Amino acid sequence: MVARKIELDDDASKILDSMASAYGGNESLAISELLRAHETIESLLDRLEAGQDAALAAQKERAERGFREGRSTSWQEVKRQNGL
Repeated sequence: MVARKIELDDDASKILDSMASAYGGNESLAISELLRAHETIESLLDRLEAGQDAALAAQKERAERGFREGRSTSWQEVKRQNGL
């Protein structure tokens, strides 16, 4: 086990207090579980993105081709059309 000193803002501290209660008040265990969950989520997202590589590449190519062919809308026009 490694000991670390961390500083949290007030909001993060309240969240940690809330999480720690689910782990018998053990803040270290709560943080450890949160970091493991984060790693699991990142790994899942990487796998999902990898599975969509071909679709994303095709979408990017269509967008770039449209831009090259003059089929684009300026940001100003997008804002005007959407009342922004």
